[in-house]
Amino acid sequence: MFIPTFLKHKNKFKSQIKVTLGALLCSSMLVSNANAWSEHSLITYPILNTMPEVAAQAPIKVETLAEFVTAEAHGLETLLATNEDWLRQNFPYYKPRPDALAFDAAGQDLLTSFIHAIRINPNARVNPYIQLLPGQDKQGRRRLDASEVAVFTHLDNYNSMTFVEVKSGDLVTPIEVLVSANDDPDNGLDIGLFADSNTDAGKLYGFGNQAFGNPALEYGTQAPFHMGFYHESSVLFRLAPFLRDTFPDFRVHMYKALSEYAFSTGHDYWGWRFMGWGLHYVGDIAQSYHSTLQPGVSTASSIWTNTKDMMGFPQAKIDAIQLLSNRHLVLEAFQAIVTKQAYENNDFSSALFKALTQETAVLEYTDNTFVEVFAKNSYDKSDKLADYLERWVPEQLVSDPSFEVDGSKEIKMIVQMIREQHGEAGMTNMTNLLAEFMLDHNANTRSYVRGILTHKP
Repeated sequence: MFIPTFLKHKNKFKSQIKVTLGALLCSSMLVSNANAWSEHSLITYPILNTMPEVAAQAPIKVETLAEFVTAEAHGLETLLATNEDWLRQNFPYYKPRPDALAFDAAGQDLLTSFIHAIRINPNARVNPYIQLLPGQDKQGRRRLDASEVAVFTHLDNYNSMTFVEVKSGDLVTPIEVLVSANDDPDNGLDIGLFADSNTDAGKLYGFGNQAFGNPALEYGTQAPFHMGFYHESSVLFRLAPFLRDTFPDFRVHMYKALSEYAFSTGHDYWGWRFMGWGLHYVGDIAQSYHSTLQPGVSTASSIWTNTKDMMGFPQAKIDAIQLLSNRHLVLEAFQAIVTKQAYENNDFSSALFKALTQETAVLEYTDNTFVEVFAKNSYDKSDKLADYLERWVPEQLVSDPSFEVDGSKEIKMIVQMIREQHGEAGMTNMTNLLAEFMLDHNANTRSYVRGILTHKP
């Protein structure tokens, strides 16, 4: 019986497929700092503003994280220990927190102990602030430099955003806190947390080496926390078990527990802010490039690409990497442009915003909802996403592996190019496709928010 050469050398093949698939994932996460959506706040605000349980809430007092942790040290010690036990028992691929990092209510530096216990970047900017929507007035508050909100060395993509300072004791609305916190994880909470990240935190935290991508790239280290591959084929998981080393489900569960605890103890500012942190990953997973290894590409094709690379024909891998990167960027750029244009023109009549603002069927949130519903819906839409990109976006941008979309002048002209080549039908179909994802984002957001607020006194 003929046995393919790659099956005769299984270990070598598994090693090589990690290189190939890791390169694919690296290409995807290099797109705009591995964002799923451009500025989560812009697509989450319309949802929250139509939820009376959020939008109609009275103003609350701002509180620093240090104040919250100090006031609730003993309760947080119990909560985090209980949550850690639950994660170890219920998440089969969870990377346990080292016991030495357990939160210690009797410690000298409670804030650092808490940050280590929840395993976020110690350099993350966790001070209170508000991220304004386009056109929103600063109300006399000091405008913050982007470096006071985000950790990255290069902050050019923050130039169009406005952040203002708020201080402990100030009054803010819950929706302001929630919308602002929704972008926090993209500002540095998950940067540099792996053993090979060359950071002190990475050596302490127990996440092991980064499963895919380039640990030397600053923003690239957040990708395993913002992507979740839960529904790929069993064959692919056997060949590439490192695909299991993704952590958004862990983050969502932990922040939900912290939000509920903060609300239950009267610390509403941190109830809303932790909720916002969790909502970020809920938003990420609704985008197929964060739930699917290669949208529109079968497992067999992925394996064949790897096989050809092993045989000394790497072009198929090179092309696949370029197309994956290009398509991810095209989707994000299209969403960013049409969303920002709506805010600039004060025109929210498109199918996209109707999908965000309509009351829709909402599942009761459970411990399985994030993976079994949110991620599964996103994964199931991946083939349709790839098909629409191929049909309704100019071929140069999504089907030509010799063209680099990132940094090109064409990506800034994507709406114009779609209209020129496919007319209004192209814009309508792409907008309607994006609206499908936004409707999922809408339902997922409402489910997670209501799942937490059912525990709020």
